[in-house]
Amino acid sequence: MRTLLLPALLLGTSMTAFAADEDYYYGGFELGLSQALSNDYEAPTSGLSLEDEKRLGTMGGLYFGRQTKGWRFELEYAIRQNYLKEFDVDNNGGLGLNAGENKAGGKTKSSALMMNALYEIAGSDDVKLLAGLGIGLADLDMQRVRSGNTLVVDDSRWALAGQAMVEVVKQIPGGLELGVGARHFRTVSKEFASAAGTVDMPFKSNEVFARLTWRFGAGAPKQEAAPMPAPAPVAAPAPKPEPKPEPKPEPQPVALPGPFMVFFDFDKSDITPEAADIIKAAAKAFKDGKAVRIVATGHADRAGSVSYNQKLGLRRAEAVKAALLAEGVSASAIDVMSKGESSPLVPTADGVREPQNRRTEIVISR
Repeated sequence: MRTLLLPALLLGTSMTAFAADEDYYYGGFELGLSQALSNDYEAPTSGLSLEDEKRLGTMGGLYFGRQTKGWRFELEYAIRQNYLKEFDVDNNGGLGLNAGENKAGGKTKSSALMMNALYEIAGSDDVKLLAGLGIGLADLDMQRVRSGNTLVVDDSRWALAGQAMVEVVKQIPGGLELGVGARHFRTVSKEFASAAGTVDMPFKSNEVFARLTWRFGAGAPKQEAAPMPAPAPVAAPAPKPEPKPEPKPEPQPVALPGPFMVFFDFDKSDITPEAADIIKAAAKAFKDGKAVRIVATGHADRAGSVSYNQKLGLRRAEAVKAALLAEGVSASAIDVMSKGESSPLVPTADGVREPQNRRTEIVISR
């Protein structure tokens, strides 16, 4: 599993990072499977030399953290335990064990408090790939590690711990996230008292886990609605040059309001509550003004390729069309198009993220 973790971490240095605009706190719980790696029991004073093998164990934990600018910083408390399966004995150190394989009992348990930092190295609207490291302290407990009735180790120690992990996270409705990942956890070596003298060993394990996360306060930044222009003044009737009554000129049609600006979050085409209010205003103006045509033109900022931004602009225009349909505007009256990054409100260099350029313009006409 370590061979899977290290390339995933190195991948973060070669890929363009996906930095989310969202900023929120989160918390949740995790469950998984832990395969503790073998330990060598070496006691120089007695000559004890053996290696253990452990069964597949379990892990579970709680965590709380904050997401900001593509980073996640969290505090995690996790418990791991693995039962002993067998000993491979080279020298029994006077414990009376047979050379070779011996059945083993007891278990190893660790309770670790870790501080983790993870970064979003890739992602889309609702799926992200995270990679990170953690450091902390662990309470290591070797509970009645034995072979038959022969007790080998029954001792506990505190040790410095570290871990590396990768996780794939998918957002689901209701402010939740479901994640699956893999992790390598280990501690520094500590001395444990055994029946044949002091043995020095670390705790090491490879794990797979699943997480269920609640996001607190996650949401899109507020957008201010574009101001509606005042209607053009109606021309006054011409003065009467003669006493004879003349027909009054017909009033000029009132200019239609617009364009309406709908803004989006970075790399997203979701309609925010503020954007929904603007779309409602555009639909009302369309109906009240007895307009016959409405055009939604999608735009993007200059982060990303030209072809990707062209498609992103079209997705944003289609999202606005769907919202207009929901407000009662006929599909035959709506045209959609995309200008991608070619027509910015705010000119920027290539690769620059500019909120004002992530928009769809709604223009209505008679």
